[in-house]
Amino acid sequence: MNHVLLPPWYSYTLLLLESNADRSKQYLVFFGTDVLQQRVPWRYMGELRYAVGGSPISHSLSPLLFSLVFHHLKKNGQVPNLIPRSLRLIESVHVDEVLGWGYIEHDEHNPDWTLLNSRLDLNPIQLARRVEEVLTRDIRSSFEGFEPSRKQTPVSSYLPTHYHGEEVWLNLTSPLKHQLQSMAFTPVDKGMEILSVNTLRWTGHGWYCASTDGAGVVDVAIHHGIDVASGAVLGLNGGGGSARSIANAWLEAGGHVVSLGGRRKIDASLVSKTLADIEQLDLLIDFDGTYDQQLKTKRTLTPDYLPLNGSLSERDSVLDSKNSTIDGRWMLAGQHLESWRRLWAPQCAEHLPTLPQLMSWLSDCELELAVSRSKSMEE
Repeated sequence: MNHVLLPPWYSYTLLLLESNADRSKQYLVFFGTDVLQQRVPWRYMGELRYAVGGSPISHSLSPLLFSLVFHHLKKNGQVPNLIPRSLRLIESVHVDEVLGWGYIEHDEHNPDWTLLNSRLDLNPIQLARRVEEVLTRDIRSSFEGFEPSRKQTPVSSYLPTHYHGEEVWLNLTSPLKHQLQSMAFTPVDKGMEILSVNTLRWTGHGWYCASTDGAGVVDVAIHHGIDVASGAVLGLNGGGGSARSIANAWLEAGGHVVSLGGRRKIDASLVSKTLADIEQLDLLIDFDGTYDQQLKTKRTLTPDYLPLNGSLSERDSVLDSKNSTIDGRWMLAGQHLESWRRLWAPQCAEHLPTLPQLMSWLSDCELELAVSRSKSMEE
């Protein structure tokens, strides 16, 4: 019997691969209570490995968002032949190291991608059960808002609609988003053109890449009542990969972009107004944390997010969609949903959870994981 090992800090459930001399009779058996508990002929299965890479990375909530979306789709019968086999956080300042994990399995002969301490640390089966239970809960009113009206990016005709063999899905964060410039990757949008790639997919036959930060922020802005299509003004302080993606998507959605400076100014091609043209910003995003606010601003989105404390209601109050300051979790959830919609599972776009659903579930999970961690430290 061959054991397929999942990372000790995070996984869906323990799975065992039963070998048989007759390959056609080989099956996957799942133990646990989640919706993956089933028998499916191996020849029809697609194995999935997921990682998020960057530096720093130990704080990342992307694996938790991934788990919530995957289990939601699985529960609704949308990815019946896809089996998650490995999830990792990869601390690196070089995109080649993250891609290296995508190409080869970790064993004693390969580089050691050290597992990091994570706020998601929990027994795998316990975590899978917790995610399943959270998915049954209703959206709380504090997360409700306006329905996104952004025109969706057409699905690339190059992407396969079924999963065969091994799939590798990656998210990239700072400082990796501008590093991917190889012709070996097929872009499904302008991500490589604007040097801002944050989502990758290996299908078993080729690599594909996309930029989803921008579309995610546009959806978040619309959800918070900002009418981007009517020319809403976005102010950006800083011009890194995320800023370029957001500026590009904002302009495509019908809004205006103004540069507020920063260590790296946004490219002139992604700016449509000057400071002299405006009196008020509809949305401000300060990537550098150095902007001395001089303009009136309706809403501010903080690109980073800190650990939340307190009760569920206290946490929800920080994330409330009526707040003038938008927590960075909204941006993370928005771009994560766009990664599924644009690259990983475009055929399931209509079945993805809504932005408020995902945010409500995320808040629930973060609290329960924090409580569980606190109890384990006391024992």
